[in-house]
Amino acid sequence: MSDRPDSRDDAEIEATLRGLDAEGLELLQPPPEVWEGIESAVRAGGEPDGRVVPLEPRRRRARRIVLSSAAAAALAIAGVAVWAATTGDPDAVIASSTLAYEPDSFDPLGAGARASAELVERDGGHRIVIVDAVLPAVEAEADLEAWLIRPDDQGNVADLVSLGVVDPAGPGSLAVPTGYDPALYSVVDISVEPRDGDPAHSGRSILRGMLEGT
Repeated sequence: MSDRPDSRDDAEIEATLRGLDAEGLELLQPPPEVWEGIESAVRAGGEPDGRVVPLEPRRRRARRIVLSSAAAAALAIAGVAVWAATTGDPDAVIASSTLAYEPDSFDPLGAGARASAELVERDGGHRIVIVDAVLPAVEAEADLEAWLIRPDDQGNVADLVSLGVVDPAGPGSLAVPTGYDPALYSVVDISVEPRDGDPAHSGRSILRGMLEGT
């Protein structure tokens, strides 16, 4: 069997190229560390071994564009892999909790609520991300607020810190204040807090759960 490409393949390539515009050929610029990683990999691999087959001028031009595009795609994929390996996942979940309602002691607003909390590491700190949440609307002049609680040996509240207001429509993520170790402040609580100027916990929890490592 001949190694020479079929003319039908050439026609298909040229038809594809004619259908591309400048925008379709535009390549995005990855971060500098991507190219540094690729350059190191190329240097480590040495020089390629193979024959150069001369082509007709028009065919050579078409193949140069196609191979350049394919090479760029391969480099982009390799670059993403190098970048991910060197930077790591900035939002890796360290611990998580399914928050639960306790009918005997929590505010009745939490009866139909549900949410999970994830502890992630980001930018050298920690954040609590509220996910899979169905949270109630609260009365006027009140908010939902998230807390981290440090329990004592009996499971009672030894200390706590506010993480901030939680939007029922989109809870998002909340920064853990500096100096509060989530390994100790390991219980996530969501409560109803009136806008009365008192920063203390109201005692009206609706959901609570302990973070556990994944």
